[in-house]
Amino acid sequence: MAMSDFRRNKLVYVFKAFFDVDNSGAIDQQDFRLAAERICRVHGWSVNEGKGAQVLQRLLDVWEALKKADSNSDGTVDQIEWCAMWEAYAKGENDYQEWQDKYRDFYFSIMDTSGEGTIELDEFAVVNKRNDVSDSDCSEAFKLMSKDNSVVVNSSTFAQLWKEFFTSDDPSAPGNYIYGKLKF
Repeated sequence: MAMSDFRRNKLVYVFKAFFDVDNSGAIDQQDFRLAAERICRVHGWSVNEGKGAQVLQRLLDVWEALKKADSNSDGTVDQIEWCAMWEAYAKGENDYQEWQDKYRDFYFSIMDTSGEGTIELDEFAVVNKRNDVSDSDCSEAFKLMSKDNSVVVNSSTFAQLWKEFFTSDDPSAPGNYIYGKLKF
């Protein structure tokens, strides 16, 4: 079965909003450097030291693993290669699990600003609203993702939601809301 338009739209959103930082239409190492700078700016960190340097290194590690998806060896990952990689993930044919796990854990860590091991609404909103997601959409997305706050969003729960985001064709699946966006 071919990838649904719904899932493709989710994947393209993540590609554009979080990875293709320079809006070139493809992902390369420079996008990860720019992303690190942007994340550090939001949190008031220097990219050259402490937590900021850790962010940069983790993102460069993600790039080193992600570039395996560059099937035409041009030094970039385009939207076609990106979607093909996630389709392989959905089918369990994934050679990219290492970078996906690293990025998932990294994304969780930048949202868990308190370091308590859970994501709260205010933390969720700080990260997600920088991508033109409104406060009200962040609140609604968090409510849907956490099932009206009845589910604690810890790293284990987030891992399940993450997988659901990238594999599910169900528009009402809670994992669809991990990026704060309500519609794709």
